[in-house]
Amino acid sequence: MPSNPQVLVVDDDPACLQILRKFLEKDGYRVTCVPDGPRALAQARTLKPDLIICDWMMPGMDGPQLCRAVKTDAALKDTFFIFLTALEKSYIGKGIAHGADDFITKPIDPVEVSAKVKAGLRLSRIQKALLNQAQRDPLTGVYNRRYWDNILRQAAQGATPFLVAIVDVDGFKGINDRWGHQLGDDFLIELGRIWSENLEEGEVLARLGGDEFVCLFHRPLTRLNLLRQHVEQELSAAFPELPVGLSLGYASFHPRRPATAVTLLSQADRRLYQEKSRRRVHRQRS
Repeated sequence: MPSNPQVLVVDDDPACLQILRKFLEKDGYRVTCVPDGPRALAQARTLKPDLIICDWMMPGMDGPQLCRAVKTDAALKDTFFIFLTALEKSYIGKGIAHGADDFITKPIDPVEVSAKVKAGLRLSRIQKALLNQAQRDPLTGVYNRRYWDNILRQAAQGATPFLVAIVDVDGFKGINDRWGHQLGDDFLIELGRIWSENLEEGEVLARLGGDEFVCLFHRPLTRLNLLRQHVEQELSAAFPELPVGLSLGYASFHPRRPATAVTLLSQADRRLYQEKSRRRVHRQRS
């Protein structure tokens, strides 16, 4: 989380927006103010704020409706959400049921605002750190199989074409046997780092286990093969003593040709096996 977190404030009362902006900017936050729910949702999807403060009662899309929209959006669901209201305390339970994380009461008290925003950001930071740890492979730092299964299932239910790639290291057992498991681990860590650094937004690399990695890729197959070649070159430079080769299998998804996550992985795995067989024969003939 940046040193000056982004806070989105939503209220149809201009005076209230002005007061909150003053208090929050004084504490060093980047503040965006909007007067209604629809514009707030659009801003939230663009800004990805660290915290939202939202009035309960607004015309059109009210606070509870906005809160539900935020908490059911995969990209926003972990955003800390604070209701701002002059309603009686019985509404607190209703707000929590809608997905809110806390309340600030009217009339606005700068001490309460400062304390609750600081506490909310601190809790949000801890939650995101724990979530990130649960989604990561402990050796390489790339995503783990649990995260991969979820993200691939979601992608296969969407409307955006993509490629699924399975990548593994040629002769990795020989690397471990001859040079030791520590060097083998270092090799996998560097593979994950180089591959991840060359992905674009929305693309994902995960480790299934051992020397096998999977990638969700939104660019054409030619770019995927170029990426594989680039990673091989970088690994050869980093480990000149090792024989470096990456076998790759892939499957393509298009919404006009629906396929499940299991089917896509099976197709990619079959192509991976075929390529490994071809590369093995080529090495034996060389």
